[in-house]
Amino acid sequence: MIEQIVKDYTQDLFNSPESIREKLNFFRETSKNGIHNLSEKEIEELKASFIKFVNINMTLWADTYPTKLFRVTNNKNLYKGAKVKLQLIDDVLGPPLNKSYYGRCNLPNESVFYSALDFKTAIWETKPDVGDLITISEWEIKNGEKLNTHNIFNPSINNLSKESIDAFNAWINSKNKIDPNLGEIFEEVMLFFTEEFMKIVSYNERENYLFSSILSSRFLQANEDKNGFKIEAIAYPSVKMKYGLTNLAISNDLVLKKLNLNSITIYDVMETNYDESNVYSEELIKVSPLIIKTSNFDFINNKIIYDEDAEFQQMIELHEKYRKNNS
Repeated sequence: MIEQIVKDYTQDLFNSPESIREKLNFFRETSKNGIHNLSEKEIEELKASFIKFVNINMTLWADTYPTKLFRVTNNKNLYKGAKVKLQLIDDVLGPPLNKSYYGRCNLPNESVFYSALDFKTAIWETKPDVGDLITISEWEIKNGEKLNTHNIFNPSINNLSKESIDAFNAWINSKNKIDPNLGEIFEEVMLFFTEEFMKIVSYNERENYLFSSILSSRFLQANEDKNGFKIEAIAYPSVKMKYGLTNLAISNDLVLKKLNLNSITIYDVMETNYDESNVYSEELIKVSPLIIKTSNFDFINNKIIYDEDAEFQQMIELHEKYRKNNS
């Protein structure tokens, strides 16, 4: 089988669509069989082979202006598992570089900020358990800023998010303007990556994110090109929400530069209802009536500022309400 998509850059010479499809099918079969079943050495060899093969960058990008983004942080993953409020603004960002493993949009030891365009998708993507203390941070893009975003789409799925449909329409427009042979090659490669971004992966088998994480790393971890351009985010349909709504993965070091942190809300999860036959259920989670919210942040000192008096007053009111209801 061939080793690279492009045979000769100087002559814009590509391997045939058939030979490219053959190699992509090899990677498809490897993915289907489960990359998590390979040894660490075999994964590294597969990674090197795939990087060598995909020796082109293709992106369908757009300036993105999300009106609101939601991110779920499960507090048990910080502060040694203690059920406490988060204290630092860094706590609601992506993980530190040395704390990450494979993700849909990151290789190990890369920090990416995962978010969703709505609250329900953020909950479905993280699926907190009963007893978890979770922090929902709400963000919006700063005035005058934008995110150069690569969009994932699949023309064979007809209920995709608006962002994916827009990307597909942009691709059809571009495809009509290039050589048909190149169009076929590009479509084969994009379809492969779309399949990888949209496949279901178990938390304990995250090595299966390998192919989507390689492409994401190539975009999100790259420096600006000679024209000052880089891909800053990747928009992809939510697998948990049956592809109908969108997730956004952002280069973590750009988050505070590009986004405003509007508020955080802390919930104690009392009940969950992850009914996959009804992903749009209004009763996805039930939470304790004690809800803590703040919009006060000290960015210079990296601090989340809580109103302790308001929290205490809320506890008194809830206690009084409980006492009256049970008297």
